[in-house]
Amino acid sequence: MAGAVLWTRRTPSSTRPVLPDGCTDLIWSRGRLLVAGPDTGPHFPDAPPPGTSPEGRGGAPIVGLRFAPGQGPSVFGVPAHELRDRRVPLADLWPAHRVRELTERMAAAGAPDGAAEVGRLLEESAAARLREAGAGTGRTAAVAAA
Repeated sequence: MAGAVLWTRRTPSSTRPVLPDGCTDLIWSRGRLLVAGPDTGPHFPDAPPPGTSPEGRGGAPIVGLRFAPGQGPSVFGVPAHELRDRRVPLADLWPAHRVRELTERMAAAGAPDGAAEVGRLLEESAAARLREAGAGTGRTAAVAAA
């Protein structure tokens, strides 16, 4: 997907901050879909729950799709300032039935070998939302492509 970068993490990250970059992420972690808004300062990701591996429940990697600055609002349907310095369940932003279906498909992809499929599903869903929002033209698309 143009303007977005797929990433995975398999190691604990609670001791290493994520530095602010103006980007918004769609994240699959521990069976949940979250949106990480643009940060204005370092963010320390949550440590895994007690009794789980550092990678999350069942050894599953964390998979994310990072959107270029300015692209997130079109994907999530809210202005970036409403997501600033926050981690929000995707179900708070997208229709519940769509999030439920995506969550089921991602859970069925399996882990840890399913990371590539989970990433593909993240990209597919975000691209569909961009098409629905009409983000394929205009200033937002130009900024995201730059």
